[in-house]
Amino acid sequence: MMSTFLLAVLAVSAHGIGQKPGPKPVDQQGKDPYVNCPYCNHVGDKVCKKHSKAKMGWVTDSGSIRCSVVAGCKTCRGTLREDCKHCENQTVEGRNKAKGDEIQAWLAERRTTVDGLIGHKVLHAESRWFRLTFDLKPMMVGRVRYSTYRLMHLYLKRFEAHRALFQEVLQVPMRDLPDKCDIYMWRDGRDQVFAATKFTGMGSSGVGIKLMGLHSRYTMQFIRRQIRNDEDLHRHMVHNIAHLLVSQMIPHQWIGKLKAGWIDAGIAHYFEFKLDEKCTTYCWQEVVKETNFKGGKWLVPVRRKVASRQIPSFAAVSTKNTDQIGPEEHALAFSYVHFLLEGDFENDLVKKHGGKGRALCVAIRVLKAKRPTRDALSAGYGWNPLVFEEKWKEWVLRTYPVR
Repeated sequence: MMSTFLLAVLAVSAHGIGQKPGPKPVDQQGKDPYVNCPYCNHVGDKVCKKHSKAKMGWVTDSGSIRCSVVAGCKTCRGTLREDCKHCENQTVEGRNKAKGDEIQAWLAERRTTVDGLIGHKVLHAESRWFRLTFDLKPMMVGRVRYSTYRLMHLYLKRFEAHRALFQEVLQVPMRDLPDKCDIYMWRDGRDQVFAATKFTGMGSSGVGIKLMGLHSRYTMQFIRRQIRNDEDLHRHMVHNIAHLLVSQMIPHQWIGKLKAGWIDAGIAHYFEFKLDEKCTTYCWQEVVKETNFKGGKWLVPVRRKVASRQIPSFAAVSTKNTDQIGPEEHALAFSYVHFLLEGDFENDLVKKHGGKGRALCVAIRVLKAKRPTRDALSAGYGWNPLVFEEKWKEWVLRTYPVR
């Protein structure tokens, strides 16, 4: 009997020779190698202690993946992690080194292409969808004074939130907005002149200059007589980034020069309105010089204009480029888009497209193909301009406040 048992054991052992090891336990799959080190909680690295908790919070909260200040740290080289001195974990150390090398290469590129151009160092940060160069003075945000560094990460966070809202409202899939936007924010007019010429190919005029298309860019100078405070600046940036995103949407094209300024300006004002129900940003110096239409509070005056019939026709407004639209027409352009995105109309074609945002995107694609507004409305909504105008007027009179 003993011989039989030994033979059975040997047979089982022989059957296992040369077999591949079984899968790792579920709780070990995808994890870094374990190191027996209580100093780093057995992972091989620790949070870099060279950065204050407050600054670490600003960086992580903004969604920043690269930051020029953090990248200047000799301990972590921008990774926010430092190797544990009490153990060795080659996998973790190799990953941190590769990430640090990549961040240092990014910083060197920013120092060369931007700082080298203007002749002094400025702050840089990058998130999932934005590359930001930032050189504004400290500013009050509410009742708290933000340093330049904290302000940079606040605006990076705001930009990411704005892009997410843009995608949600217009129902834009990720594949239709495939590239990052480059943003430059300056305190000094000289730096703005250099940046505008280098990064947009145009001279500086007014507050800011945009380069539209796939690789969208916006460079601006904070001019206090036109942008008074953080609230104005936030609204200004939301407006201009909306322009960039519309032009960046596939197919890449700026519709503001294709006699579709009403949608180009209307969408930008719509996202301003979503912040605090004010619209105060105009992209063209000729318009900026004129009085801001009704202080940016547009619902009541638009309703009054519609009720009194003292407004230009939609047909007249909808054939202009963005730089041809006057202050009152900017308010109308906002209201047109407001209706298309939030109107309570029922429409089978809109349902077929998948919603109001998708219908507006269909209209934008038609305009980018250099076809007229009547074709865009027909493709998106099944309306002609006269039907649209009547439906819009009825909605404004029924829903906009009287005072």
